[in-house]
Amino acid sequence: YFQTMYILSGRLSVVAHRSETDEKVEEKIMGPGDFVFVPSMEPHSMRNLSNAEDATFLCCIANVYEDDSI
Repeated sequence: YFQTMYILSGRLSVVAHRSETDEKVEEKIMGPGDFVFVPSMEPHSMRNLSNAEDATFLCCIANVYEDDSI
């Protein structure tokens, strides 16, 4: 499956991790209007950067396989 997220409010730290060691590979700071794409089976995490404001986002997870056709 792959995952997509659209940030509605707040600021989030989005981190990609190495699957074998959980080591941080890449970090991006995202805000309203930003779009995040997470490839299939890629470990990741998100953290709200504010103690005063909630962070909200829309998330879509799609189960897509190579042999699927439309």
